[in-house]
Amino acid sequence: MSNPHPLGFPTLTLRGGGWILLALLAISCGFLAWALSGVFTGDRPIGSGNDPAVYGFTLEPLRADRGVLVGSGSPRDFLPSLDAPAVMRSADMLRWNAEHRTKYVVSNDRVAGVVVNGEARAYPLAVLNAHEVINDTLGGVPIAVSYSPLTDSLVVFDRRIDGQERTFHVSGLLYNSNLVMYDRAAGADGNSLPSASRTEASLWSQLGMRAIAGPAAAHDARILPLPDVNITSWRMWTAVWPDTTVIMGDPAQSSRYKEFSYARYYLSPRVDFPVSGLVAAVREPTSAAVAMAEAAKGDPRSRKTAVIEVREGEARAVYSLAELATKAGDSGRVPFEVGGRQFEATVQPSPLAALVRATDGKPAVVIPQLWFAHEAKW
Repeated sequence: MSNPHPLGFPTLTLRGGGWILLALLAISCGFLAWALSGVFTGDRPIGSGNDPAVYGFTLEPLRADRGVLVGSGSPRDFLPSLDAPAVMRSADMLRWNAEHRTKYVVSNDRVAGVVVNGEARAYPLAVLNAHEVINDTLGGVPIAVSYSPLTDSLVVFDRRIDGQERTFHVSGLLYNSNLVMYDRAAGADGNSLPSASRTEASLWSQLGMRAIAGPAAAHDARILPLPDVNITSWRMWTAVWPDTTVIMGDPAQSSRYKEFSYARYYLSPRVDFPVSGLVAAVREPTSAAVAMAEAAKGDPRSRKTAVIEVREGEARAVYSLAELATKAGDSGRVPFEVGGRQFEATVQPSPLAALVRATDGKPAVVIPQLWFAHEAKW
């Protein structure tokens, strides 16, 4: 309780609530110090709003439709890439979960599953939501695992491009509402580079799979998606790859891993950023069961229907996960053919997920994404 003031006004004490004001003052000072630190160190966040010109990248030559290249409103590196993450064996995950109050990854959690040269690794989407790009090495190959939550799309590629190993990072820009990355020479700390050098980075479209601005765009550099990449559940992934490892997140970002969720976004037909050839808006399914029931009537696709594109040479085939789950039935498996090659999808209805493999055991290229992103003009 506050103590009386000689003139009749209450006196605020720590016990009486003054600690709240002190805490707010400390937080305000800390935020102000962070905001002003960039003025003196040169590390102030770059970019805001929807104008790509303020994000500090060279936009020449521009090999993209300027109308659908926009700023996300968040600055460059607002979502920091996760580089060379620590890993844990799947066999140790059960024990880790038992020893910690907050479990890290459990059976129905969605993961990005990747296999390179026979080495399997899982990247929880809860971690990817907060980073969007993970620079890693798997099976002896330097890879970038890129995930764009707004299009629920996963593309994993070799970071060695044009004979140079690079790391990839979040630019703060979007192209067709999809992740745009920028590159650095491997080992370079972007914050230590003078601003003039930072503009030499190239911009890369994740689903366009090519450089869209900067030096790499000048010679039309491309990204080649690696095979044996799926968005699936931890349970499905470990059933096929029991010796898999799983990456561990950055402890400093643990609060973000809990906060970032796109669950409501996936249930709405709303797309907040421009997309070329945006498909008509229809009501989104409210659950996997509803999506499967609709698919059984003839596979209608809404904007945010989860689909996979399977590639075999020049051939392309697109299936919705609800369509595959309906066809799989109780067996949980559905065979199909693309470009004369046989594939099989293992499907689970909840959470709706599929793991695709070629029946000949050789690598298969699969690109998970949302229907509106697949129909956009890249």
